Amino acid sequence: MKKAIIIFLLISLFALGVFGFVFWKKEKSQISDPHLLKIKKEGKIVIGTDATFPPFEFLNENGEIVGFDIDLGKEIAKDLKVNAEFKNIPWDELFPALEKGEIDLILAGVTITLERAEKMDFSKPYFNAGQIIVIKKEKSDLIKSPEDLKGKTIGVQRNTTGEEKAKELTDPSLVIGFDDYQKAIEALLEDRVEIVLVDFPTGVESVKKYQNLTLVLEPLTNEFYGAVVKKGDKALLEQINKTIDRLKEEGVLGNLEKNWLR
Repeated sequence: MKKAIIIFLLISLFALGVFGFVFWKKEKSQISDPHLLKIKKEGKIVIGTDATFPPFEFLNENGEIVGFDIDLGKEIAKDLKVNAEFKNIPWDELFPALEKGEIDLILAGVTITLERAEKMDFSKPYFNAGQIIVIKKEKSDLIKSPEDLKGKTIGVQRNTTGEEKAKELTDPSLVIGFDDYQKAIEALLEDRVEIVLVDFPTGVESVKKYQNLTLVLEPLTNEFYGAVVKKGDKALLEQINKTIDRLKEEGVLGNLEKNWLR
């Protein structure tokens, strides 16, 4: 009887040893990645964003960066067991900052496109957004279909999918680019453009803020946001995707949409 117990204990210890070795090997391979090792060593992950894009990232009344993407970034940091540090960087400077290693990833309502995917790596999609038309209420009857945008001046944020779509809908010379969406909305309010084309979440936020603005038609595109990492940064990307999967399974992403978009 004692011999059987001893044999059972030895087998159990062997099995635990094999499991422990496999787990240790997996952990070691992850931590040996230079970028993840740096993040772990510094105890923080530096996330670049452009805080001019409510409700995904913007400055609150206390000057703090808040929004959907900020909450997502904190979840990514939590799973990595490090702190999240957010850097507010103008849109056109975000991607060079990633390339230079000044930030670890980008969370800024970045639409996943084939052209961008050639230069950087995207996480799994975490939000579906499309381009929507924002117009003054008094002129909303003028737009019955996308064809009615022909010949209209359209305000957009530069170097975005909104700019690309606007150039398909009207003469490219009538597409006016701005540094950020807020400046485009201000141009609409001042009648310097007739329409603004923005991501659906920003359109919702704009009409909440300015009662003389409204949305017309359905979103003109289907677009997906993804977290952005440097090309080839596979280990970090894997960790981000794990967090996104967890948030989907737990219903957290749905709650973020309710909190920030409704």
